[in-house]
Amino acid sequence: MHHALTACPVAIHPVPTSKCFFGRSDDAIHELTFHVWIVRGPHGVGLVDAGLPPHADDLAALRATDEYRDVTPLGDVLAAHDLVPADVDWCCITQPVTYHSGGLLPELLPRARVYLSKAGIAELLCDPPGHPPTALYFTARSWAFLRELAIDGRLHVTDGPVEVVPGVTFETTGGHHPGSAGVRVTTADGLVGILETAFLQANLDHEIPVGVSEDVAQCRREIKRWKRTCDLVVADHDPGLAARFP
Repeated sequence: MHHALTACPVAIHPVPTSKCFFGRSDDAIHELTFHVWIVRGPHGVGLVDAGLPPHADDLAALRATDEYRDVTPLGDVLAAHDLVPADVDWCCITQPVTYHSGGLLPELLPRARVYLSKAGIAELLCDPPGHPPTALYFTARSWAFLRELAIDGRLHVTDGPVEVVPGVTFETTGGHHPGSAGVRVTTADGLVGILETAFLQANLDHEIPVGVSEDVAQCRREIKRWKRTCDLVVADHDPGLAARFP
């Protein structure tokens, strides 16, 4: 069951070295790129992540905490690739934070199944540590939509690994955040792992945990495990992904 992957940049977020690499600190600024991945295969069209919030008030709340520029909302991403919201069959969220979950809205995902990390939801509901701020897990609009999804039987809250469709697996990985997750996709070139637990290619190449890991050891373990079990692992915020997966 081979799938085609397209990495669509939806925002740029500049951060210092200390946030990208555990134990390192210098004056360099790294431009993390946020992506929505389009996955096309024999069982329809899916998304990995839903981008930043499309509504101005929700986006302003996110920008009040950090800089995000060159923002492209999910609706524009779909239109640019000749898709309409009703074409999307499923959506996996790799971290329950509004820069990944902002597009979880009924008008953008009218029929899709949604997959979220149980560990991330449990942290929000039971023991929020302040990373990220509780208000930034989901917008009020997305939180209301999650209720609709649950009632419709389209919400899957799991730590996995769980098969989304044949050839696509969603799994909580933790490390950066308890709700950080990864998605494995079978492609014509082998098994590709999209890993939010790693920010940049250098995290993978040198097996360095991200600097804002809530569990540094878990972050390192998952990077090593995914490199061992996938033909190719990509770090979800690496700016080179759009060129590799056009």
